[in-house]
Amino acid sequence: MTTMIDPPTTRVSERLKIRFPSKDAFWAAQAAETAGLATAVMNPERRVISVDAPEQALAQEGFGNSLNLLREKYGAEIVPDFRFDMEEPDIFDPENFGADFPDSPSLDNVLELTGAIDAWKESRGSGISIAIVDTGINGSRAEIPPSRRSAYGWAPEGESAWTDYKGHGTMCATIAAGSRADGGEFDGVAPEATVMACRTYFYDTELTAIYQLLRDRALAGEIIVASNSFGMKTGSAPPPPDIDFLDAMREAIEAGVFVVFSAGNYHELAGGAPDACGPTSIWGYKCREDVLAVGTCRLDQTMWEYSSRGPGQFAGTAGHQPKPDVTAPTPQDGRILYGDTVVTMPLGWGTSGACPQVAGLAALLRSKKPGSSRLHLQNTIRNTALAMDVAYECSGRGLINCRDAIAMI
Repeated sequence: MTTMIDPPTTRVSERLKIRFPSKDAFWAAQAAETAGLATAVMNPERRVISVDAPEQALAQEGFGNSLNLLREKYGAEIVPDFRFDMEEPDIFDPENFGADFPDSPSLDNVLELTGAIDAWKESRGSGISIAIVDTGINGSRAEIPPSRRSAYGWAPEGESAWTDYKGHGTMCATIAAGSRADGGEFDGVAPEATVMACRTYFYDTELTAIYQLLRDRALAGEIIVASNSFGMKTGSAPPPPDIDFLDAMREAIEAGVFVVFSAGNYHELAGGAPDACGPTSIWGYKCREDVLAVGTCRLDQTMWEYSSRGPGQFAGTAGHQPKPDVTAPTPQDGRILYGDTVVTMPLGWGTSGACPQVAGLAALLRSKKPGSSRLHLQNTIRNTALAMDVAYECSGRGLINCRDAIAMI
């Protein structure tokens, strides 16, 4: 008899996470006949696999029988694989992309405003790897040439990290570390950094595997900054999800990975007025003291109305602190590479486009002073930011200042 898996009550999942009680059970199950199960992630360390579970598969007898076999013979626990959201407000709807007007503001204006061009006199990010944890990176573009692509990266089973199913990851990689040196359209903040492509659909099992890789590479001596533009799309405080990702991220941070997150694009979703610095709409792990959370403003330093506000869901509790930490600019009608096309975005690039700027800045700093501690890097970025004419809950310490940060490190 087929036993159905209860669907999650609050979020739609297209994957199931299957956890085994021991490594012996994990490996024994891999040799079992499991009809209909398409494995996307296999993680021996955490004794977990993730399998595709579209609605139609759940109704098929062979699929259900395979799940029963894993549960009854091998003691597997089967739960929905929690999925985070790409930071994707309506600004990333292709219908909202504008035509490419060469005279529109672009990444060049951002680099000038934040002092990145001046910072290049002392550092261009060489020797540092920036992991772009996102939708993949378009490997056909010249902004990230093969010579600056890490030999390491991650993608689900059967996929390539150097393909981008959305375009979003290519945008973030370009902002963090793009270069014109090989014919690219844009320079990014750290144009000589190595780029590690980590392609994900933002499932817990995928992010866990990615951060295990980052941990292992850091333990092997690689200096890594991680750029993350995903979150939980909600206007009210979400309950903490039951996930493995947070433990994997903690392990990576302890191994030396420097982690940056977008603050979120949820201010309007939370009912906040455009010019208000509340209510809180920065959720969960983005409130941690061991990561930086980044908001976004226009080039005139007025906050974008969607940029999430602090002090954050867990501000004031142990291991957390008020957010956002800093703000980075994204231009109105700003030109940027998105997938394989340069587009103009009327409403800026979201906090998705702010986060990789700070990841690039961290790469500049680590390249100049590789032995800097996480706290020293965080404080350098925060303490050199330029105060803005809004409360901390809007902008954190203010607009990032690459020029002063590189001078201070």
